[in-house]
Amino acid sequence: MITRNDAVLVLAVAVVGVAVPYTLGFNQYYVLLALQALIFATIVLAWNILGGYAGQLDLAAFTYVPLGGIITCRLLEVYGLTPWLGMPIGALVAAALASAVGYPMFRFGVRGVYYALSTAALTVVVHEMFILIIGPWDFYLPRYDGWYYLMFRTWENLYYVVLTFFIAVVLVNLAVSRGRLGYYLKAIKEDELAAEALGIDTRRYKLAALLIYSSILGFVGWPYIVSQRTYSAWSFSLPMSIYVVVAGILGGRGFIAGVAVVAMVLKLVEEILRGYVGGVAPGAHLLVYGLLLVVMSIVQPRGLGAVLEKIPALVGGWRVWRRRS
Repeated sequence: MITRNDAVLVLAVAVVGVAVPYTLGFNQYYVLLALQALIFATIVLAWNILGGYAGQLDLAAFTYVPLGGIITCRLLEVYGLTPWLGMPIGALVAAALASAVGYPMFRFGVRGVYYALSTAALTVVVHEMFILIIGPWDFYLPRYDGWYYLMFRTWENLYYVVLTFFIAVVLVNLAVSRGRLGYYLKAIKEDELAAEALGIDTRRYKLAALLIYSSILGFVGWPYIVSQRTYSAWSFSLPMSIYVVVAGILGGRGFIAGVAVVAMVLKLVEEILRGYVGGVAPGAHLLVYGLLLVVMSIVQPRGLGAVLEKIPALVGGWRVWRRRS
């Protein structure tokens, strides 16, 4: 159940998000950076449903994202089908693939490191399959323009569309976290065997989380490849899937605000470093990710979300101290 405080916070996030392009003066480079950060945050928040609440270390995020995006693109190019219809189809295909792979793994009790390795293998397998299907070349998107194609000459329109998706995924996280599914997933995360002993159908609820996560990723695949202006078999990227997991862990698995903030900051840092020092020190953002992981594991193993969670208590304590003094 979404509370009144949740609604107020989400509304505040929406207002701030709407103001971002105005604050940036509609500079197209900076609006594109904000768009890419928002897409990445949406992806990581979707992962949070499975990896954060259920504790499943899924490494297939960038199997489902490009799969949904490429399907939407091909439906538009070959059949002229608008992405507004292509994105739900891409989401269904991504969920179908996730179900086909996830159900037997959950059925036979694959968990922990072996589940992570299996999902990593899925990304590699799909990558190799698409090399055979479409070849190793890059494909550039045609120059469509308008709401029918969900492609525009400037980036702010797509930014506002993705902002809507982002807010919707935040609401989905809140609904899952506060509902029965969230309680069951958290029980599975803490101790799956104990959850089974209590009568929780762990396979069913893990599969439900996987389907929600994968369908969201398939849905946002189109905005992702539009922001890249290109796609290829190399879009199925294990390193990008690992970045998603890193952002989710640093943000604090299960903490919505921490996950969203860390995802945006890491994406902005990556793009800025790539733009300014990419020619001199390629992959510098990986060094930043590694250092942050080491520091966070020492200072706050639960991630940034655990720090943000303490702020209201600290503020309340400060007010009490002020009254007494």
